[in-house]
Amino acid sequence: MNLSLAHFFILDVTVFLAVILTAWLFFLRTRRRSQLDARRFFICGSCQKTFAERVPYQRPRCPQCGAIYEGATVKEKG
Repeated sequence: MNLSLAHFFILDVTVFLAVILTAWLFFLRTRRRSQLDARRFFICGSCQKTFAERVPYQRPRCPQCGAIYEGATVKEKG
C-alpha cells in the first residue's frame, strides 16, 4: 500500500482530530457526572445541624432529628 505525502497528511490529521474529539466527549461526560454529584448544604430548623444532600432531593430529612427540611438551601457546592 503506497501512500502519497498528501494522503499521509490527511490520514494523520484525521486521526489527530478523532483523538481530540474523543477526549472532548470524555471531558463533557465527566463534567456532567460531577454536576450530578453536586451537593447542597442545609441547616435543620429544629436542631440547627448542618448536613449535605444530593441535588435531586427536594425535601431532605435531617440525619440527626429526622425533621423534614422546609427552608431554602444554605450553600451549594459544585
